[in-house]
Amino acid sequence: MTRLDKKLINFFITSGLILLAIFGLANSVSAEAEVIRDFGIRMTVQTDGVVQITEVIQYDFGTNQKHGIFRNIPLTTKDGPRLGVSVLGINNETGQKYKYTTSIANDVLQIKIGDADVLVSGLKTYIISYQVRDVIRGFEDHNELYWNVTGNEWPVAIEKVFVSILLPGQSISGLRMDCFTGYQGSTEKNCTFGQNVEYANYSTSQTLDFGEGLTIVLGIPQGYIISGVAQYVDGPAKNTDGDNAFLLIFFVIAIPAVFVFLVIKAFASKARRSKPKPRIPKELKGQPIVVEYNPPDALPPIEIGTILDRVVDPTDISSVILDLAIRGYLKIRYTVEKIKFWPDKEDFELIKLKDGTDLVHPADKIIFELLFGKENAVNQSIRLSDLGKSGVLFQKTVKKIEEEVTQHLTDQGYFDKAATEKIKKLSKYSVLITGLTILFSLMLDVLDRLIPSNILIPVVIAFVVVVIVVARRFGHKLSPQGMLVLAKVLGFREFLQLTEKDKLDLLNAPELQPETFEKFLPYAMVLGVEDKWAKKFEGIYNTFPVWYEDPTMPVFTSFVLMQNLASFDRSFNQVFKITTPRSSSGFSGGSSGGGSGGGGGGSW
Repeated sequence: MTRLDKKLINFFITSGLILLAIFGLANSVSAEAEVIRDFGIRMTVQTDGVVQITEVIQYDFGTNQKHGIFRNIPLTTKDGPRLGVSVLGINNETGQKYKYTTSIANDVLQIKIGDADVLVSGLKTYIISYQVRDVIRGFEDHNELYWNVTGNEWPVAIEKVFVSILLPGQSISGLRMDCFTGYQGSTEKNCTFGQNVEYANYSTSQTLDFGEGLTIVLGIPQGYIISGVAQYVDGPAKNTDGDNAFLLIFFVIAIPAVFVFLVIKAFASKARRSKPKPRIPKELKGQPIVVEYNPPDALPPIEIGTILDRVVDPTDISSVILDLAIRGYLKIRYTVEKIKFWPDKEDFELIKLKDGTDLVHPADKIIFELLFGKENAVNQSIRLSDLGKSGVLFQKTVKKIEEEVTQHLTDQGYFDKAATEKIKKLSKYSVLITGLTILFSLMLDVLDRLIPSNILIPVVIAFVVVVIVVARRFGHKLSPQGMLVLAKVLGFREFLQLTEKDKLDLLNAPELQPETFEKFLPYAMVLGVEDKWAKKFEGIYNTFPVWYEDPTMPVFTSFVLMQNLASFDRSFNQVFKITTPRSSSGFSGGSSGGGSGGGGGGSW
């Protein structure tokens, strides 16, 4: 970059800053006669997650002649859910109703209050009542109201703000409270808060200048709120024939697509539970089950579980960790953190015992690298809860395991290779169609007039999601070799769950030994019969294994161990469902302007 280039860049930056300063000065001068004397908020948090809000805004127009004020409320934020807002009414301090209109633009609800034929001045009180759904954020140990009370976009100063929140229960103990003031992103705390029986109260301790706001955070213990799921957003009615036609297209195409998606998702969720349901092809239905005493073809637990239901589910992946522990590569240690006034926080620590360089199976190597690779090379241990914090890394690892296991089973001849390739192509084409649709709908104005992008794009995306879910759920077709192995898997499952001693004797089953319990334990988990497998060994397997540690377990039995490992599996399932966070907590990185709500307003 030459000196001339640098001078030009500095010139443009300086000019821009000067123009911004002049623009800001002009705005402040035009609005300096106006001020918000008092901004009072009354909020009621209901047990169903709906929050009733009443804003009492005392707006002083001074000598200016205006029609009224407007209030902007964003319906979406970068770190929270989309809100459902319904305006209930607007009146003054004597109960007299104001005229108002609502409109939505760029996902911001604007409430415009006042009469275009009437001018007002001086001090006026506006009482705005509305309710908000989908604003309560759910976290592992609490529910949270993270609310930008005033917004940071008022062009006038706000002399004082007071917030009173009626809680969903009397005298709730263990509340967590915080607040932030200032410009967008500020962590200043020129505010106070406290609890008074069934109310939580917040207030500012100094005037908020224009562009500054108050954001509050309220953490409520689990059990008081059941979050709502409604997605309705209040807005102006549209009665044009064209809009009705587009709505008809939306309901005819999108709603059935979403319905199909939900049905398939329900089936998929069944396949992803800890008690998997075998998917038996018609060729095997009605065939007698021949008991097997060993896993067929010496396949590892994750592949046995995948063949059973054709899905690499969280329990299949957690079985890899359990299998590595039993084989001496790591130790599983149960931990519990006592938290006053809160439920105890359970966790599992995974401790490295071997370097894992001799691991061969792809899933073993990928999991071991995730747990003890470069990201965790110093401490040589990791807590299960920390896996979810790795966010994208964890999700990529899970996806890689799914791909490697299904490819491994395909290469070994258990999955139909031709069917798998067809499904891969279908998924790729679906994604390509979505991308092209979005591109052309944004570029071609003609297409957007025929079917607006805000309708076309969601419909296409819904269709593609359905295709991908169907592909993943039903795409892995067993080959003839795979069907033979599935029959043996069902036979092995029968052996693991048989609990009557006489049946075992009649079947000439091998003698139950402690090492047998450990060897087949991961298989019992992926086949969903771990409780019955553990029951067999009561009185036989009665000493702590070297690969598991639990200082809280007073009496050891195989069944108690199985219950604890089931807790480990549930914890892993919970981590498995964590993607990059949908919403951030106001207690970790909170700031003014954060959370839901916000916006601002002004006069007109």
